Amino acid sequence: MESNIRSNCTFRDRKFKELEYPLPNDINETIRLKMQYYVINYTWEGKNYLSPIDKQFKTGGLKVLDVGCGSGEWLLNMSNEHPNCTFVGIDISSIMLNQESRPTNLGFIQCDALYGIPFPPNTFDFIYSANMFTERKEADWSFIIEDMVRCVKQGGWIELMEGAYEFINVGPIMKKLVDATKQCFISKGINLNVKPYIKGYLESTGKLGTDVFIKEAVITFWGNNLGELAFKLFKRAHISIGMHSYMNMKESEFEKNV
Repeated sequence: MESNIRSNCTFRDRKFKELEYPLPNDINETIRLKMQYYVINYTWEGKNYLSPIDKQFKTGGLKVLDVGCGSGEWLLNMSNEHPNCTFVGIDISSIMLNQESRPTNLGFIQCDALYGIPFPPNTFDFIYSANMFTERKEADWSFIIEDMVRCVKQGGWIELMEGAYEFINVGPIMKKLVDATKQCFISKGINLNVKPYIKGYLESTGKLGTDVFIKEAVITFWGNNLGELAFKLFKRAHISIGMHSYMNMKESEFEKNV
């Protein structure tokens, strides 16, 4: 299969894809994504999915796809927990999933879902996707979700876990950062608050049943160790895309004041 990935480019000693994906493509980003997975997993009380398919997983035989699998941490945990099911991840970057650590029931294909999910219709019992809201243009969502619907079996489930770039009780510097980040991503055609539109994208396919539900959780940056870690990851993500430069701040100044 011909890959839709272009070559790497390097900026300030960190690799980025020539695609319009705004985050780096290197080992530091992989580590950040792994840590982010555990913050989110803790927020969901250790649950890797919310779809009502526990019995099916226990029975085994499920085919599961993770679209935009990132570091592969979700896949690695799920494939180890459910050895009698088959898991596949797709992502634009091959560095995100260490092939040497994969169990035998976990596969990986390097591709961009925007060019189409490389599987025939009705292939998967469960399709999962998380945290693509920072990388997908607003105009891309309808196509990607439509293609997920194409690939899921009748009676199967699609679960999307997306963030919302919303903050409360922020100070003036934090507000400046949030506003600047939103503006920066808008200039790339990316809406960081895609969450309210997800249900509409799913329903607009006209091919889903009535079991469309939304569950929300809030991650706080203060008050406990998890919050402190979440805030560190938040800052590192913004530094990695150069938001301190975008705001005319030195990295050390950004670290100190945000």
